[in-house]
Amino acid sequence: MIRTLLAAIAFVTVAGSAAQAADYSSSYGYEPEVRRGWDRGSVPPCDAPAVLSNMAERYHWANTHTWGNNLAFREIASVSESQFVPGDPGLIDRRFCRADIFISDNIRPTPVYYLIEERMGLASIGWYVDFCVAGQDPWRVHDGHCRTVRPGRYY
Repeated sequence: MIRTLLAAIAFVTVAGSAAQAADYSSSYGYEPEVRRGWDRGSVPPCDAPAVLSNMAERYHWANTHTWGNNLAFREIASVSESQFVPGDPGLIDRRFCRADIFISDNIRPTPVYYLIEERMGLASIGWYVDFCVAGQDPWRVHDGHCRTVRPGRYY
């Protein structure tokens, strides 16, 4: 009988302290449903110089080292955002963009589609831009029509 009574008192004491601990956590402003430690909204805009120069440098490097044709972006024009997909319920915000580029061997504009993703940089730090120049995807990395970097892929 005494053991049962002591067990009941111990249970009430432990249960009461757990409830009290939960009360303390809410009094300090901690809300479990709020994601802490994630900086939201740090996806750069489509026309950010860092994004455009990243694409231009990688395009030139790929053409020089892979195809040996030394093509480069000569000019980037008509930059526009196609869609912004906030990372909810996930944590990766996505910004879909489109621009017209003038390549060093062409006088007509060529569309380039690109996707800027938050937390996709090295070790999930920073952003990453993935891009596809229309008509220049012979290995179909982006589905041949740049579909993997165009809106609608995530729905």
